[in-house]
Amino acid sequence: MSWRYLVCFFLFASACSPLPPAKTPPQIKHTPGAFVTVSETRFDAGIFQLDYPSNWRIVKLSTADANYLKVAFVAPDQSTVTLTQVENADNSVVRLENGDEIIVEINATAAAVASFFDRAERLVKSMQI
Repeated sequence: MSWRYLVCFFLFASACSPLPPAKTPPQIKHTPGAFVTVSETRFDAGIFQLDYPSNWRIVKLSTADANYLKVAFVAPDQSTVTLTQVENADNSVVRLENGDEIIVEINATAAAVASFFDRAERLVKSMQI
């Protein structure tokens, strides 16, 4: 009977031994793609920053392996302002002081057209490097 107690003791002791420390998986240490910082009313993409209304959502549309940034700012009524970082664009472009170019697309729902463009314009004008 004592050998059973001895086996149980060793099993219990081995279960209580310290576990090796966890290691961060490599895919979490390196997350490719554009780095962005979002606060309650401020969006910072590194190449530009802008202020947006606190009740709007931000949707990053570019993939992690893309060489550009594409982000949509969505109003509560689902109207959007989409900003895409590009080179050598020729339509609806905001040229930043650092030479980067951002395409601006504004899409408003029919019910929101009257007031949305003013808000969208303020959002785009708040863009700075």
